[in-house]
Amino acid sequence: MGHKKGPQAAEASRVLAPNLVKLRRRVALSQEATAERAGLHRGEVAFIEARKRLPRLDTIVKLAGAVEVQPCALLEGMTWRLDSGAEDESK
Repeated sequence: MGHKKGPQAAEASRVLAPNLVKLRRRVALSQEATAERAGLHRGEVAFIEARKRLPRLDTIVKLAGAVEVQPCALLEGMTWRLDSGAEDESK
């Protein structure tokens, strides 16, 4: 089951990646240490920071815990707009 990446996914990735880098560095953690704390592979953290992968909600929660913030801090600055195509699909 493939999912089309729309503008919302691009916006989430655009905001989350630099927030994760900033928050990770604030607590002086490497990607490897962050991944270890979060129970993830270092490559996963690298892909998220490089905007090559958008994490699932549970991964966002794990990363937030690793960098000692609430999950919403990773999405700070994100805006969300209703995709006009979404209205058509619900009819």
